Amino acid sequence: MNLANIGARTREGRLIEVLDANIYYGGGDQVQLKFDTPWHAAQRNPEWTSGLGTTLLGVKWRFLENEPAGWTASVYPQLGINLDPTSALHGLVDPRRSLLMPVESATHLGPVDVNVEVGRNLVPQGANEWVAGLILAHSFAPDWECMFETRARVSQEGTETLINLGSRREISKGLTLLGAAAREIGAPSAGRVDMMYYLGIQMVR
Repeated sequence: MNLANIGARTREGRLIEVLDANIYYGGGDQVQLKFDTPWHAAQRNPEWTSGLGTTLLGVKWRFLENEPAGWTASVYPQLGINLDPTSALHGLVDPRRSLLMPVESATHLGPVDVNVEVGRNLVPQGANEWVAGLILAHSFAPDWECMFETRARVSQEGTETLINLGSRREISKGLTLLGAAAREIGAPSAGRVDMMYYLGIQMVR
């Protein structure tokens, strides 16, 4: 389980996920279930509103694994739903459902872990998107890892790319500190993220 505080600044104002709870459960060696829901607080002109954010329900299935080569492939469909209608009225979430359908592949290139993702985000009565991502991670110590991530979203409205730098540090068995800073570049839009931070803890049993 990951518990995090996430903040972002856009041209429309500020959005803070006061608490994001990402709960995942491994159903065997190849399947992982995910439940992720945040509590949002947003500032716009200049009032603050708050409410439940978009809830994600996901299933990750690793359908290929080559242990000698250190290579895996998986699919990770995730359904986004709005459980609180008032959040949509306040502009905190998109009232429409979405279905993210990515294919992921992970391997090692020397001391660097590589994860690649390509997929489609389907939004009924909305703008569908192509999504693609690349993560490079390196462990500088047994309990310390740093990573670089870039992720692109392509739709009829244009292309926006997220650049993210993060780190994780294990402080005790089953407890890890997480931190990252990011921003989006690309076509100007009101919702483009000019700055974002992530601070959290990961608890594993």
